[in-house]
Amino acid sequence: MAIRKLSLVRGNTKTYTLTLNQSDGTPYCIKNWVVIFTVKTSYDLPDDSASIQKIVTAFSDTTSGTTGVAEIVVEPDDSLSLDTGEYDFDIQVTTSDSETYTVMRGKYEIEYNVTKSSGTAGTA
Repeated sequence: MAIRKLSLVRGNTKTYTLTLNQSDGTPYCIKNWVVIFTVKTSYDLPDDSASIQKIVTAFSDTTSGTTGVAEIVVEPDDSLSLDTGEYDFDIQVTTSDSETYTVMRGKYEIEYNVTKSSGTAGTA
């Protein structure tokens, strides 16, 4: 598995779309699967020390996961208090048969933000 690099501007919303396909290219049915996205300052920390952890058990497609697509949404509050710099991350799935696989891992860059407050839409 290749090491991947992802990034996020601190305090921003970011959606990562993960498509899980079988070796022949057809999508897995991920209904009843669990997708976990974990970001830590060091890979060997326990999960309860994660800087960001998102657990996805519901899938946005209208066919209950049959398209193999999971969306991981990082909200502004998830990263607002984090220091800029490089973190470790992985994405792990647990199938409905309780088999667990790490499908992606690598470095996660938290980039600096300039604007510190959120605007109010519709006001000028």
